[in-house]
Amino acid sequence: MKKHLVLVLALAAAFASGAVEWRNIDEGSWIGGAKISSPDKLAGRVVLVDVWGVNCPPCRALLPRIEEIWEKFGLPAGKPCVVIGSHRQERDDEALNELIKRNKLKYPIYQGAGIASGEPSSGGTIPFMYVLNHRGKVVYQGRSDREALEAVVNALGEIGNPSLTGEVTPVKYKMFARTLALGKPIANVVKKLEYDAKTSRDSAAVEEAKALLAAIAQSKSDIMEDIALLKERDPVEAVRMITLFKKTWPKDFDALYKAGMPELVAKAKAKKVEKKNGE
Repeated sequence: MKKHLVLVLALAAAFASGAVEWRNIDEGSWIGGAKISSPDKLAGRVVLVDVWGVNCPPCRALLPRIEEIWEKFGLPAGKPCVVIGSHRQERDDEALNELIKRNKLKYPIYQGAGIASGEPSSGGTIPFMYVLNHRGKVVYQGRSDREALEAVVNALGEIGNPSLTGEVTPVKYKMFARTLALGKPIANVVKKLEYDAKTSRDSAAVEEAKALLAAIAQSKSDIMEDIALLKERDPVEAVRMITLFKKTWPKDFDALYKAGMPELVAKAKAKKVEKKNGE
C-alpha cells in the first residue's frame, strides 16, 4: 500500500495543469488553514474548491464536512488532492477566524480563490463546489458534498489508471464497462460500437455508442499526453503506461513508441538503480 501511495504521489507530481490559472492564491488573500506556497503547487493535483460565505448558514454547516474530506482524501492523508475554501462574501477576519477556530479547520481558506478564467458559475447562490482532475479539467460542479467527494475519489483513481469511458456511464453497453480500460484489448469493442453507431435502429444505443467512441478517443489523447510528460520525469512509470497502451492500441504502439522503448527501458532501469542506491 505504501509503495502504491508513493507511486501515485510521484505520478501526480509529474503532471502539469498548465492550462489552469488561479487567482487569489497569495499571502494577502489567505484567511486561514494551510497555506499554498504557490499556485504552481496545484498543478497535477485533484482540486476541490468550496465556494462559501461566513454569513451563509448552509455554508457554515458544510465546513466540518469539507474539513473531513481534506483530512481523509487530501494531502494530510498522503493523497494528491488539495481542498480550497474560497470565501466570496465581504471579508470579516474576526468572524472568519472565530469560525475557523470553532470548527478546527485546517484546509487552505482564501478570499475569492478560484480559476482565473472559465470558472464554473454558482448562479449567485452558495454553497457551491467544483472539482478539477489532475489535468485541470472540471469534473464536477454543484452543491452536493457527496457528489463532490465522489468526483474527488474518481479523479484520484484516474491518476495512473485512466478510464477509457470518461464521463460516460455505459447503459446499453454495460457489458463493455470493464473491457474499456487501459491495458485491455479494445479493438473488437470499438468495431462493435462503430458498427452500431452507424446501423443500429435503437436511437439510445446509437447515441451511447457515439459518446463512448468520443470518450475513448479523448482518453487516448489524454493518456498520450501523460506518457509524454512521464517519459521526461518518471521513465519507470512511463514504461508501465506504455506497456498498458500497447495492449490497448497495439498498432499505435508500433508507430509511436516501439522504436524508443529500448532507450526508455534503459532509463527506467538506471532510475531504479539510482533510487535503490539512494535509499
